[in-house]
Amino acid sequence: MRGCRWFSMTQGLDLHNNTRLLVLVPHPDDETLATGGLIQVALAAGASLRIVIVTDGDNNPWPQRWLEKRWRINATARARWGARRRNEAAEALAMLGVAATDIRHYGWPDQGLTASLMRDALGEDQLVAEIADFAPDLIVAPSLEDRHPDHSALRVMLELALARSPQAACARLGFVVHGPTPAEDALVVAISTEQERLKQHALQAHASQLVLSSKRMHRLCQRVERFQPSPAPVLAGILADHLAWQMPWSRRRLRLHAQALYLLVEIDGQLLRTSVRLPNGSAIVEVQLGFGQRALDLRMQASTDTLLLAVSSRHAIGRVYAKIERLGARVVIYDRQGWVAVQASRR
Repeated sequence: MRGCRWFSMTQGLDLHNNTRLLVLVPHPDDETLATGGLIQVALAAGASLRIVIVTDGDNNPWPQRWLEKRWRINATARARWGARRRNEAAEALAMLGVAATDIRHYGWPDQGLTASLMRDALGEDQLVAEIADFAPDLIVAPSLEDRHPDHSALRVMLELALARSPQAACARLGFVVHGPTPAEDALVVAISTEQERLKQHALQAHASQLVLSSKRMHRLCQRVERFQPSPAPVLAGILADHLAWQMPWSRRRLRLHAQALYLLVEIDGQLLRTSVRLPNGSAIVEVQLGFGQRALDLRMQASTDTLLLAVSSRHAIGRVYAKIERLGARVVIYDRQGWVAVQASRR
């Protein structure tokens, strides 16, 4: 293919003038880094497009301190920074060919999506409404494997929203900005030399993020855009009253940071959002979580590098998401591992 830098390595991504593509990203700049090529390819194919940026990226103090020559960041300063980052995203997307009317900003809390997910369903409610309004047949969003907590939490929100939507079977692709390269079966979108140039040009609009991280941002922008197809959703008939799985963890890290197990468990059609502090030793710990119809028995056993988990209920267990969360203030934003989807299976 003359003038083309990358080639599609797998079949299955068919963009055309009937395609309705919803791109869902956590922060301003993710739209360029993760999907700047895909956006151009979709528009060139005549697809309808909507970009949703769920936070303003306003909890971003170090570049703000550097550029504004201030140390203290109060609520007014954060709002001003968030407005700047919205404008940067609008400029970048305009360079990529996206109309301002096709962009949505939610203003959710930057670096707060995990807490929002654990607290209530308000985020999922907004996504349900967005999906109903736009009626996409393809959604592109962060993968669960992305190690930025906002990225993996947003993917869980999307999956929970789709489970409540008539578009539950909508095709979706996952991208990773921070974390491991997607597997060999990932879709690789072919972009031309000119489209690559425009993507790099769009990155320059995110000047606030380039000031302290220019090399890293350019490296991320130059990567091949890979999209991992999502597994088929859990069907209503595939239910169990018992689930067991294991997750990697480090007891050594527990000495440095208190950790908790975060759980989202669908029990008889109702979602239980709960957490429990992880044990210090290797003894088996059994606790009951929830109440009434959503009561859940949890069994944990920790070894040096693995956490063995099992949940059981008197009612049918559907989809389950789990995460080991560091508690307290974070020096490093990124997780060792994001959310894990646990598939239901019969005993």
